[in-house]
Amino acid sequence: MTKRELNCREYSQEHYQKLSFTDFVIQHQKNMPEARLFELSLPWLIATKNFMLEPADDLIVHCLFNEEQSLLIAWPLVHQQDNKRIKSLSSFYSAIAEPIYFSTQSTVIAEQNLRLLLSFIENKFPWQVMQLGSFDDNSVTAKVIVDYFPAHKVFSQTDNVYQQGLGNYEQYFQQRPSQLRNTIKRRSKKLGKLHQYEIKIISSLADFPVAFTAYKDIYQQSWKGEEYSFAFIEQVCLAGLQENKLRLGLLYIDDMPVAAQIWFVQDCLSIAGQDEKNASIFKLAYHPNYQQFSVGSILSMALSEYVISQDKVTSIEFGMGSEPYKKDWLADKRSRRSFQVFNHYNFYGKLAAARYVLLPKLLLKLKYRTAHFFKL
Repeated sequence: MTKRELNCREYSQEHYQKLSFTDFVIQHQKNMPEARLFELSLPWLIATKNFMLEPADDLIVHCLFNEEQSLLIAWPLVHQQDNKRIKSLSSFYSAIAEPIYFSTQSTVIAEQNLRLLLSFIENKFPWQVMQLGSFDDNSVTAKVIVDYFPAHKVFSQTDNVYQQGLGNYEQYFQQRPSQLRNTIKRRSKKLGKLHQYEIKIISSLADFPVAFTAYKDIYQQSWKGEEYSFAFIEQVCLAGLQENKLRLGLLYIDDMPVAAQIWFVQDCLSIAGQDEKNASIFKLAYHPNYQQFSVGSILSMALSEYVISQDKVTSIEFGMGSEPYKKDWLADKRSRRSFQVFNHYNFYGKLAAARYVLLPKLLLKLKYRTAHFFKL
């Protein structure tokens, strides 16, 4: 009997349950914990399921319960190719993906529970490769993944630019580089002399249809081109509206919308377990004909002022990416990584591990030794 089978048999089968996504929503929607980011929330996962999966994908929610049958962890995972491949329920719209932790758990207990859930998943499905994440580097989930699976590799890595400890808007504004502050002052003054302009921040259902049409028009005329799924964007925005979490900013010049941004605000616990209110910047676009007025920057500053002064957020973050302009807006960055893990109990999993983990290490070692030899 393998170690993973022993881990599972220490607990009755009642501790683990797999649910369809529909059944999971019906049974547990009312007791969902508050997500620390909107893109970790159930509405976001529902939109991902509705618009970002392939027809053949099988979405399973893996659940771990305690002795009293209270749900501890639920992890929606996409099973592909007859369970040979498993991946997180996420897409390129998602900067982060995590299991859903239902109860308040210490770090040690959360790690133990996640290990147990992984042992059930590992034991019950003939998987070969999993692609999991992205996770914050210092998160419980990332630590367990790296430690639990002996054969793993980093599949992708990106930066998350953010700033915490925001107190008031004036302080935030003064912390920005002088070049950014002066550019916004000059360009907004120039814009005001040449045109009539107005900024609207949409947070109500009544104003949303017209605003979202404007957003789509701006996005399609911007450098970004065609959106993969406006239907996905619309569904998460509507879900955010229902919970008063959407802030859709629009800048109009002579009554024509020329810049648009989608932000989400969220009451949450930080990774460190501190209470905070977060604003997450999801989408940015502007009409290229008005780039000389820095309409994107003017709108970003207006939204920053709104969420800090009106929503009282204490942290702001960009979703993903380390584009140079982001450091002008937010002071800190952290790394997020996704992982490929390989099933070393499965023959084809071992082959995949040899190809993607062991072989690159051997080639790197050979390259180093060759270079060292020629130096001699």
